[in-house]
Amino acid sequence: MNRVAALALVCLPLFPSILGCMMPVGVEANRAASAVYRQPSPKPTPVHEESCDTGPVSYLRVNSETISAEELWRDVRQELSDRAGILGPDDYRSYVDRLAARLITDRIAEMLLFQHASLRLPPEADKNINKYVDGEIRKIITTKHNGVQRLYDKHLAERGLSIDDIHERLRREIIIASYLEREIKPKVAEPTRAELYAVFEANRDQLRQPTRRTMSLIDVRVLEYLPKGVNNPTREEYDAARAEARSVIRAVELELRNGADFAELARRHSHGLHAAEGGSWGSVEKGSVRERFEPAVDALCKLGEGEVSCVIETADGLFLVRCDELQPAVEPEFQDIQPEIKEQHFRALYNRLIAELVQDLRRKARIEPVNLERFHAAATDVIGD
Repeated sequence: MNRVAALALVCLPLFPSILGCMMPVGVEANRAASAVYRQPSPKPTPVHEESCDTGPVSYLRVNSETISAEELWRDVRQELSDRAGILGPDDYRSYVDRLAARLITDRIAEMLLFQHASLRLPPEADKNINKYVDGEIRKIITTKHNGVQRLYDKHLAERGLSIDDIHERLRREIIIASYLEREIKPKVAEPTRAELYAVFEANRDQLRQPTRRTMSLIDVRVLEYLPKGVNNPTREEYDAARAEARSVIRAVELELRNGADFAELARRHSHGLHAAEGGSWGSVEKGSVRERFEPAVDALCKLGEGEVSCVIETADGLFLVRCDELQPAVEPEFQDIQPEIKEQHFRALYNRLIAELVQDLRRKARIEPVNLERFHAAATDVIGD
């Protein structure tokens, strides 16, 4: 549902047409390419004996439309591949379970909205929608594939798709979005200024822009001064390394007091990730850095613009911190952010109306299997471990 609702919001700018309705502008045909799914061959209607059969079901049927467990994943294969490469087996399985639940909910909502919107499509609209979709596909071929349809066909075939798939997917999205534009948007009441101001007052703290500082850091790490090849130092070796690191940063501190350039000293002596950039971290705030850097950020928050901290000693290193720039806190002004509050108000009400419509359609729909956990199980089995 979220994807469909987002599409409707993106499509609020309108394109004048002779549809008898207003057609959305800027539908992303290349995005639709990754979201499309084919309709499988019709399957016999299952007998409702789910109380006796709780095994996986490899298809989801919403009224007259069906999607297979394999097709559920078609538009997120790359996302799955990316996550598989960075998550452990248990975390990946948990991720797949959560994603399957969201995709199932989204697909049910999409099918329900499409079916509902199609029945209310103005008689003259279908032909014009097809022409519009054809034009969007031609734009993709022209801008992404040098105007050569054969290259686009190959691109789609590598993803198990065809131009007909793309055409149908775009057509569905336009029908849904234009229906929501005609029928749902007018139901969103225009908020009064008093209502917007009440929202502003309730969220003033969240809207306030806190003081922001940019940081440069010289990070001298104790382990860098251990004897070469020593991975498990003795207490004596570690203490000697700390003493050397302390000597280095004290010398750096003295050079700074004598007018040396902070960035140049950072490039020469810092062991941090940003040493090559003269120790520049850009804007940082509490909670935005790893634990070992929190003392540095704490010190930053006490500095004025251009000031340098005293040496900060931690368990594994020593820091010198400079506040490069300080941007004072900004109190929100209602007149400045009223348009943003109004937009957020509209989106919240619009999405709520869409959600209510989907809930009503779902209550009236024939959805199989009745126990969606059965389809969920089949969908996650497709992915495996």
